[in-house]
Amino acid sequence: MRSLYALLIGALLLSNALPSSAQTATPLPSPAPTPLASAFTAPGDWVQLPRGFTLTEIKNLWRGPRGGGPAGGGVFAQAVLPLPSGIVSALLAQLRTFMASSKSKQKFTMTTASPKICGSAASVLTVHVGGANPAFIETTTLSHRGLTYATVYVRTSSKPDSAIESALRSACPLPNGGLPDAAPPRGWSAVQKGLDFELGGIWLGNAPMQVMMMLKARGMPDLMSASQMAPTTTSGTQRSVKYKATVQKVKFCGTPGLLATAQFIVPPGFGMTYSVAAAQGMDGTFVLSYFHPSSYTDAGAQQSMRTLCAGAPLPSPSPGSTPLPFP
Repeated sequence: MRSLYALLIGALLLSNALPSSAQTATPLPSPAPTPLASAFTAPGDWVQLPRGFTLTEIKNLWRGPRGGGPAGGGVFAQAVLPLPSGIVSALLAQLRTFMASSKSKQKFTMTTASPKICGSAASVLTVHVGGANPAFIETTTLSHRGLTYATVYVRTSSKPDSAIESALRSACPLPNGGLPDAAPPRGWSAVQKGLDFELGGIWLGNAPMQVMMMLKARGMPDLMSASQMAPTTTSGTQRSVKYKATVQKVKFCGTPGLLATAQFIVPPGFGMTYSVAAAQGMDGTFVLSYFHPSSYTDAGAQQSMRTLCAGAPLPSPSPGSTPLPFP
């Protein structure tokens, strides 16, 4: 589920990265990157899962020249997934089988290759989507120390951009398991400067189904501005599942943030609660979640969520100025 969560975020960003006439504002550069801090104090009797078990990261999201050309107005993104490459390969094989048996009028052709990247054999699957708006979707997976390093390169031209291919082959895993920060090649630009997602950790409580998860990010839009559109309270029923959610504005170590709680009741009466604390400061954007049965709430976990800290508050924008750097 943690990998799916990360991939969904990446997919949303990629969909927004494609050329659009609505994208007119250019944000100012982000502050110089610093290591993402330990943003909260975990409950003393909880256990954190090893980093290699939870390491998930999405970064280096770029868009190609809007005018097309050799880059084909493409999109490029990289991710680290805490999954063996065999599982990822099996999923891609299932996708190939599904597309081959599809009765859709959309024409698909697929090619595979096994180049050497960073000294190891990688797997490259290229899907050509035909039709009035053709596209080439190239997925590269590389296995290193049990983790899978995945790259997605989408373009409209059959010939890949040599600069992108070079960047892909030089992005070797770091000793800590992450991916290096890379600068977009000439003609390409970052979807948003400094954009980086990382699953900071997963903690298990001393009772069944007690889980806390930390998501760290840089380059995110203004959290508090986005919260203005969210209702403070909502409730209802969806397919026999009753739900109720509340959102409140709080301060975490002097930085404005949000604390949201959602309760779900599944017939005949089993309830689950999902709480989220989110803060945005100069150290970045931090989202701490706590998932547990509604029948038992760990007091230590609740207190732990209140210790969330994203560093010093962001500077306030001056009237008529361009948007401030995103953390």
